[in-house]
Amino acid sequence: MPRVSVSRIMPAPQARIWSVLADIANARRWNTSWTRIEITSHQTHGAGTAFRAHTQDGQTYDFLVSDWAAPECIAFSPIRDESEPRYGVTLESHAFRLRPAEDGQTYVELTAHATARGIRGRLVGLFLWPGHQKHGLETALDALESVFAAEADDGGSAAVSEGSPPGG
Repeated sequence: MPRVSVSRIMPAPQARIWSVLADIANARRWNTSWTRIEITSHQTHGAGTAFRAHTQDGQTYDFLVSDWAAPECIAFSPIRDESEPRYGVTLESHAFRLRPAEDGQTYVELTAHATARGIRGRLVGLFLWPGHQKHGLETALDALESVFAAEADDGGSAAVSEGSPPGG
């Protein structure tokens, strides 16, 4: 199974980073390709929460929160229709893992897991997919980190102005 991870230390406590990631309705704050999030399940947080992400080009993608271990791990898995074509490499999930670091900071790791089918899929998964996926993961971590930089610049008021709930 192809897998790629990126990580960094972020300038915010683990609980604060968790609260941003766990606020599914405002996930566009850390995923800049999503313009709008629509919760499609009755529950709004926790494993089993389903949502639809809208992009600038009018596409929509459905996801399920497939893992939730507050405040350490949250994973998002695409929801696929049985009629969807099967590709050589198929994304299975993106998972954020958090752990405390020194000076009130947090170590954040973002991992993409995929499946590879056939010899062509395995080759793509081994040689091409990791680089492409790593770029996207770095972009997501850049956007997540910018949330906390904006909060530091505003003295912490960015969380209130975005309407995100405290905690998670």
